Amino acid sequence: MKKILAIAAFLAAAVGAGAQNFYDAITFSQNQYFGTARSVAMGNAMTAVGGDLGSVGINPAGSAVAGYGQFTITPGLSISSVGSAYSPEGERSFGAPNKMTNSRMTLPNLGLSMNYRTGRSSGVKAITFSVLTNQTNDYNFLAEGFGSNSQTSKIAEFADAAFGYSESLLSKYSSFNSTDIPWDFLTAYQGGMFGPYGWDGVYAGVTEKISDDGDYHYVPGALNQTSSLSKYGTKSDLVLNLAFNVSDRVYLGFNVGLPTARYHYSESFYESAADPDLFPIIFDDEGRTNTTYFMRGAYNYKYNANIDGIYAKLGVIVRPADGLRIGATFQTPTAYTVSETWQNYASTTFDNPVYDDSETSPVGEYSYSLRSPYRASFGVAYAFGKQGLLSVDYELADYSVMRFSSIHRDRMDADDFVDLNMTSKNFAGLAHALRVGAEWRMTPEVSLRAGYALSTSPERYWNTSDGRTVNASDYLSDFDSFFNRAANLTSPHYYGDRTQTASLGIGYSSPGSFFVDAAVAFTSYPKTTFAPYYDYLSYDRTGATRNVEAPRLLNTRSLWNACLTLGWRF
Repeated sequence: MKKILAIAAFLAAAVGAGAQNFYDAITFSQNQYFGTARSVAMGNAMTAVGGDLGSVGINPAGSAVAGYGQFTITPGLSISSVGSAYSPEGERSFGAPNKMTNSRMTLPNLGLSMNYRTGRSSGVKAITFSVLTNQTNDYNFLAEGFGSNSQTSKIAEFADAAFGYSESLLSKYSSFNSTDIPWDFLTAYQGGMFGPYGWDGVYAGVTEKISDDGDYHYVPGALNQTSSLSKYGTKSDLVLNLAFNVSDRVYLGFNVGLPTARYHYSESFYESAADPDLFPIIFDDEGRTNTTYFMRGAYNYKYNANIDGIYAKLGVIVRPADGLRIGATFQTPTAYTVSETWQNYASTTFDNPVYDDSETSPVGEYSYSLRSPYRASFGVAYAFGKQGLLSVDYELADYSVMRFSSIHRDRMDADDFVDLNMTSKNFAGLAHALRVGAEWRMTPEVSLRAGYALSTSPERYWNTSDGRTVNASDYLSDFDSFFNRAANLTSPHYYGDRTQTASLGIGYSSPGSFFVDAAVAFTSYPKTTFAPYYDYLSYDRTGATRNVEAPRLLNTRSLWNACLTLGWRF
């Protein structure tokens, strides 16, 4: 099971220098093909099939297989379902899952192709020009888990992590843009979540109680905690296609792909005192002390990315014998430009509203370049006369070539992304996809379809020379040790995560030019574990230290997609 920890999400985002990270690079680079209802129903096993505008993004030669022009439009519906189980301490005691669903309208396909006959009896018999957009990912995700925790607190973790930062800097709004203090610390402090005690640079959270001698602080009672994650958006490829029919035996195609993605991520955490009387907070008002009680705290982080790219793709379909088709493609790495914004929010509520506080950070902005993997696919399809066909695809992508870079970077400048690029090289590897599709013609007008797709994760973990097992987050957090050879990676291993999709569909083709197809697909994703805050060294009420892990959220995600294609041939 892949572990995505909070440390990965905030290594760069929190400091106001951008939110780029290893996991985002994989998210933005991955393809989950959609397209027309026919291609979706057949599991997108279309590398050797062609003839359908949903296949053109997979194999550019596919448009040349059809001896006519087409126009298609495919509206769709995406329904996310996530069950989230909460554990207050690591992965030891997950409770019953809480199920959340979220629905969004999509446009998996919109396309136009034009076929021109050359009039030749051999050689290039037809040329096809196509312009289309096919959806290549769906980020729809909504999760929420909750539980009771009497040992650790996100607010307390903020206070612990802010150790050493001067209060005079934490208290200034100008510090967001004039210091390197992480934005989550600044927002939490200015939102009233923690304050100083003892000497400058030592802090306690409002969910903690300070011991009588002032030597330590601890969580004095139960906190009701809720962790929420939300993602939405899609990635679609605008494809400019040129293809050739050579003697009705060989079909060649070329695509210029212009992928565009709009990705939205929101992470929220709430905690409230089960018994506020256990959480007294003393405020110093101009020399007078007043006691109030902690009620609840809320923290939110929002991140948006606008992503645009360009790639080239070559494809071929060969018909060595009647009924048999063999296809192959190669796609160059995609050159992406990622423009991102992010913002933090914190609020704290007490029984006396005079002391309530909240803060919203400025909107952070950053842009960078990302190179995504190259891809190659191979396919075989066999048509049983006019009764139906069976198709099998295999696709390979190499994620180790992912690279971050600064926009307009001078060749003599230092690499700002050396840590992330080394992480990609070592912790991202090969991803494999297998797709199978079938179509059976029930009548000359009506066809039934089915498909199955399986893909693997490119993420890896390593064993080290000192006997540890490290993932990408571990490597980034201790990058200097690995970079300076104080620790060495010795052997890589894949997590073995699998994403699986099963699909069904039906199609109607009129005796004239009109056709309509419908499809539904169900995708099951690997379980993921999310940590809403970092592990930290805490104390119990006696002052003894305890190594208690932060809570975990175990998410089980599935996605339903339904689509309807309306098409016309001409």
